[in-house]
Amino acid sequence: MKRGSEEKNHETSLSPLPLCHRNINLPLDLTVEILKKLPAKSLVRFKCVSKCWSSIISSRKDFIESIVTRSLTQPPRDAHLIEDLYNKTDECLLVISSPCHQMTHKESVSILGTDHEYARGLFFCWSYDHQEGAIYNPTTRQSFNLPKMKHSHPGICFFGYEPLENHYKVLFIPNPVHRVEQACQVFTLGDTTAEEQWRNIQNIEYLYPFLSYRSIVSINGAIYFLSRFKVNDTTTEYKILRFDIRSEKFYNVDLPKTVTLMDLCWYYLINYQGKFGLICCHQRMEIWIMEEDAEKKTQRWSKIFFYEMEGFGNWFISNVTRAGEIVFINTPLDTSRICYYDPKRNSVRYVDLKDSYPKERDWDKGLLIRTFPDYAENTMSLY
Repeated sequence: MKRGSEEKNHETSLSPLPLCHRNINLPLDLTVEILKKLPAKSLVRFKCVSKCWSSIISSRKDFIESIVTRSLTQPPRDAHLIEDLYNKTDECLLVISSPCHQMTHKESVSILGTDHEYARGLFFCWSYDHQEGAIYNPTTRQSFNLPKMKHSHPGICFFGYEPLENHYKVLFIPNPVHRVEQACQVFTLGDTTAEEQWRNIQNIEYLYPFLSYRSIVSINGAIYFLSRFKVNDTTTEYKILRFDIRSEKFYNVDLPKTVTLMDLCWYYLINYQGKFGLICCHQRMEIWIMEEDAEKKTQRWSKIFFYEMEGFGNWFISNVTRAGEIVFINTPLDTSRICYYDPKRNSVRYVDLKDSYPKERDWDKGLLIRTFPDYAENTMSLY
């Protein structure tokens, strides 16, 4: 009796097994709800628990959408891509910062080219020199190289997200000299049902997309980009086109009446608090916001800010935050300092990234910085 009692006491002193090691079959809906409460970093680690968990975390669209939405409701974080122009490798420094926290996250990543775009936690990288593209997910640290096109003529790629069908798509526009030989093409990330990875779509003649950070913005299921149309041998006009990601069709965007086609070269295309907009900082600050009526298929522009000011000659606009702050980067005088200007409050705050540079790399010269506001965590698997 005494010995049996000792064994019984010994058994009750054992620690309970973790949930993942118990033979418990939880309902799928309950499992999903439990996983939604966990941090994104933990979710990435827990993909190895089982095939079921891995599928939920990395492939189930409604689950992934809930993680992205939760991340966007938290205090805002900005992603800064820093490229050393004197370094000939593809390595960049990714810094995640938040005005609400003193700590920042940074990691070195090897990504292609200097043309970078961002959509809901995913970075798109395009190298015009090599005509190669890749998508990078910082949350999972996965990188996906775009498949080669059958006809590899030079061109430019744009990246955007379509919320209704929850699709990420890449738009390829070939150079005008090759427009007869090759149409515009689209690649859909994660589409395993398509017979061809790259699909031909509508073509536009005499289109010269701008290869510039300020000439592209993706918002509300559309990609807006600045382009040039060659009227004749001596005349070129600037226009804004909208590519509808869902229908995969191009549309012209009417300009504000006081903005001429030639003035467009001074304007940046922006996402201003969920609406497509234009901003000019050439001898003045001017912000235009476009209102669209989907039913009437009309566009209306409103000038929400105008102020005659100087001093931004050495600054370029990197982006606009969710709160409406304009992100300026001073180049080349002070490349490590980022300025956030709130036109409504006429206030300025600064973020200095100098301490983020590896000292041994001497990253204090020839830097190219792109800031992407409203960084979100995304557990989506890229392959």
